[in-house]
Amino acid sequence: MSADALAAASPAVALRAMRMDDLDAVMRIQREAYGDAYQESADVLGRKLSLAPEGCWFAERGGEGLGYVFAHPWSAGAPCLHAQIENLPPRADHGFLHDLAVSPRARGLGVGRGLFGKVRSWSERAGHQALALVALADAVAYWRGLGFAAEPLALPDGYGAGAVFMRYGPAWQG
Repeated sequence: MSADALAAASPAVALRAMRMDDLDAVMRIQREAYGDAYQESADVLGRKLSLAPEGCWFAERGGEGLGYVFAHPWSAGAPCLHAQIENLPPRADHGFLHDLAVSPRARGLGVGRGLFGKVRSWSERAGHQALALVALADAVAYWRGLGFAAEPLALPDGYGAGAVFMRYGPAWQG
């Protein structure tokens, strides 16, 4: 069944604030989206959710998890991948989109764009100057298509060859 036919035959995708009890579904979606290459632990992701719940969203349809996004306030550069953040910076100047993943079953349904829209709105309301992320090599074109631009920045270990720091901003001017 094509994505269009699936969308027409199924209830709409709902985007809602993420809850701690979504973490099992998040771990499943993460594995479906990335394989074994970039698995972060439920503890690391749960800490991000506990520190910045307003930047974390979950996509579902008919009770089935289809995608998620973790974002949090940040100040400079990129946080380490697979490392637990103890505290957020007290005066964060931008939002950091840490991870957005969509199950292959939901690709083509607008889940990624919808989750990005939630994070963009959150970051704008928080008064951030911009939104930043590290795009893995195979996702750079996707993020460029949403308006992100690459910036030269040395990245912490763990992001892999071809990963690029990107910024969306000034995000709220157009």
